[in-house]
Amino acid sequence: MLRPKKKITRKEIQRDPFLESVDKAQAHLEENRSKYLQLGLVLLILLFGYNVIIDKQSQLDIDASASLGDALLTLDRDDLTTAQFQLETVLNEYDNTPSASVAEFYLGKMSYNADDKEEAGRFLNSYLNKSPKGFLAASASIMLADIAANGSLLKEGIEILDKGIRNVNSKKDLRLLKLRKAELELRQGNKDIAKSIVEELLSEDDITNWNKQIAQEILGRIVS
Repeated sequence: MLRPKKKITRKEIQRDPFLESVDKAQAHLEENRSKYLQLGLVLLILLFGYNVIIDKQSQLDIDASASLGDALLTLDRDDLTTAQFQLETVLNEYDNTPSASVAEFYLGKMSYNADDKEEAGRFLNSYLNKSPKGFLAASASIMLADIAANGSLLKEGIEILDKGIRNVNSKKDLRLLKLRKAELELRQGNKDIAKSIVEELLSEDDITNWNKQIAQEILGRIVS
């Protein structure tokens, strides 16, 4: 014979641990609903702000690249005055962008070509500090080394080249830095070091004719 179903009282339901946990959770949510809504709104605002910042930075990089492109086209036309103004504008208006860093390099190169070594050093050092492995780092290192060497600071020039050699990623740039280092070592009287550098380069199978010619010229000065 089937037993009659037991009638569950409200008092027993309230004593059930699981139901009590659910009731407490619902009560907590009801009591703190406004706080959770505020927290949700804050998170939404933060997420929206993050997306706005990312979009703004992307647009900033695009605008900076466009301005840099205009400046380099002007530089290619040998309008140095206008190019300098445009590069300075990129540097001032788009600070902390990759384009601003490249603008520093070209401003340094222009100053170097104009024999303004102090200004060239300022721009080129700034570029290297921000982009030690940048695609223009080898050229910047060579110019800075030349500035140091021409100021009778051969050792400092060699140290600049050594730092560039450690950071370089391109074999082409590596050879340029090593050839320049060999020249400075020779000027400092370190013939053995200079000879070791050029002989190592000449032993490479894929060395370009231009690199080979420069290396042979340095080697000729060493043995003469």
